[in-house]
Amino acid sequence: MRKKITKFRIGFVLIGFPLIFVIISILTGEWRYLTWSIPPALMSCWTAFVVLRKQEE
Repeated sequence: MRKKITKFRIGFVLIGFPLIFVIISILTGEWRYLTWSIPPALMSCWTAFVVLRKQEE
């Protein structure tokens, strides 16, 4: 149960945060919000996946 919740949170960060910034970019017309939000979301999710995989081993 705990691992499913953790994977859900990781998925939310991976998809949810860039989606929020897509909406902000569409509303404001300033696409730099989206450009600067994707790398941190990917790095944090990659780190979380690595830590989760190490815990499963």
